Amino acid sequence: MMNSLRQLVESAARNFPDKTFCIFYDENRPQQITYREFESWTSRAGNLFLNLGVQKGDKVALLLQNSLEYLYCWFGLAKIGALMVPINYSFLAAETEYILNHSESKVLVSDSSKVQQVNEIRHRCPSLQKIGVVQRSDPSLDFCLHSDLEKYPSDLRAMDIQVNDEASILYTSGTTAEPKGCVVDQEYYLLIGQTYVEKMESTGATTVLTSLPLFHMNAQTTSVIGVLLAGATLVLLDRFHPATWWNTIRRFKPTFFHYLGVIPAILWSLPNSPNDGDQPARLAEGAGIPPEIHEGFEKRFNVNMVELYGSTEGGAGAIFWCPLKGDRKVGTRCFGRPAERTLARIVDDEDRDVPVGATGELLVRSADPQRPRRGMMQYYFKNPKATEEAWKGGWFHTGDYVKRDHEGFYYFIDRKKDIIRRSGENISASEIEGVLNSHPKIASSAAIAVPDPLRIEEIKIYVVLARGENPQTVPPEEIFRWCKDHLSYFKVPRYLEYRESLPRTSTEKIQKHVLKKERPDLIQGSFDRQKMEKG
Repeated sequence: MMNSLRQLVESAARNFPDKTFCIFYDENRPQQITYREFESWTSRAGNLFLNLGVQKGDKVALLLQNSLEYLYCWFGLAKIGALMVPINYSFLAAETEYILNHSESKVLVSDSSKVQQVNEIRHRCPSLQKIGVVQRSDPSLDFCLHSDLEKYPSDLRAMDIQVNDEASILYTSGTTAEPKGCVVDQEYYLLIGQTYVEKMESTGATTVLTSLPLFHMNAQTTSVIGVLLAGATLVLLDRFHPATWWNTIRRFKPTFFHYLGVIPAILWSLPNSPNDGDQPARLAEGAGIPPEIHEGFEKRFNVNMVELYGSTEGGAGAIFWCPLKGDRKVGTRCFGRPAERTLARIVDDEDRDVPVGATGELLVRSADPQRPRRGMMQYYFKNPKATEEAWKGGWFHTGDYVKRDHEGFYYFIDRKKDIIRRSGENISASEIEGVLNSHPKIASSAAIAVPDPLRIEEIKIYVVLARGENPQTVPPEEIFRWCKDHLSYFKVPRYLEYRESLPRTSTEKIQKHVLKKERPDLIQGSFDRQKMEKG
């Protein structure tokens, strides 16, 4: 195995110098680079960051959409041993500010459309020393990738970078209002990518297409690292374009593509076409396809949707995979068997193993007996208490309820954590509640997930108004507008129900399980933001 991400890039450039590594496509004109060019640009980026004063162990935040520049920055940082801190591009200023300050990022790379947001928070981020953009848009910023990268040499001095050196802080929504930073090392990327290549049987003839964002670990580890390890070709889209998706597939002819549950749900909802099944990709890999459309989707579009399980924290120690062929348990929420680098248990609330067929929490760890966290999150940044709780007993507690059958297949049941999974995004219910409770006319609130055929889950909020207020003085429009002003668009609730009170325990904890079981249809009788906006 490679001993660093730098060695991975350099080895690929030697072995496949003139082969196309990546085609970036934003529905305008494709940009294409070879493996040799990628090695050159990433070394130039490494030299740029060194000149900015970035040293091994420093943190550099990336607030970028999918692009070749994202890849240059990521691997330029990896080559010099600095840590990448990806920021969700949809974040509002306060969310971005929190990540920058919590991670103690020294440098931020953004693009022109985020300059106003960056300038708004810059003075409140004391660790931030330099800010740059992809294209020059503000002379007050410190550097511009497009013009500055060319000034630096493509030769990068040798540095002592090893697989156990920290590579990134990946922020993920947890059960608390603030996201937690998962510190991962370079081996994390290499082992996930290696597992991916093995399971998908990737070779140099493979072409992989993804529209998933590079600020999430899925596109980083499976798409990019997997392609580099196999010497394959990556087609990287700027984002998911439903209307032109199948034409893009036909244009670039990928061997397979990546998805999250919202992608097949949206494609399924499009009008039927006689040529729906006339497309070259015979496989797709991802997670969360709605079970009720799984079989129909495969028949309509002539593609096998291979389900897996993974998580940011779990990395290579929490990979489950359905077989590419044979019995995939289509439509059952089955996510396969543990990969070779994964050990798994299903336990009750006391961490006691449950029998086959019983539901319990999924615990995982690396199959390496000497290194239980190998290829996994090492710890939560500046949060030893959360780290200790997550790794209790030497096993990572996923917070997911699952079951296992007699053939060793695992099935997803529900989430133990207070997380809402909407359109592939993990959303903290407590973050939404914190925003609602900060409204001067709201006394308390609760946010839960409700089923949705398109988004997999939607967000419903229960609101108890302050004394003296009522739905006429605090109408739904005001509450939804408050959420829009304080939350990223994908975190804004869709459904609202007013309540006189919320069910609570003797210690005043809201009993969300009671809310979820109040009636079969939790949406009925709720205010629907989407319908209200359509008029």
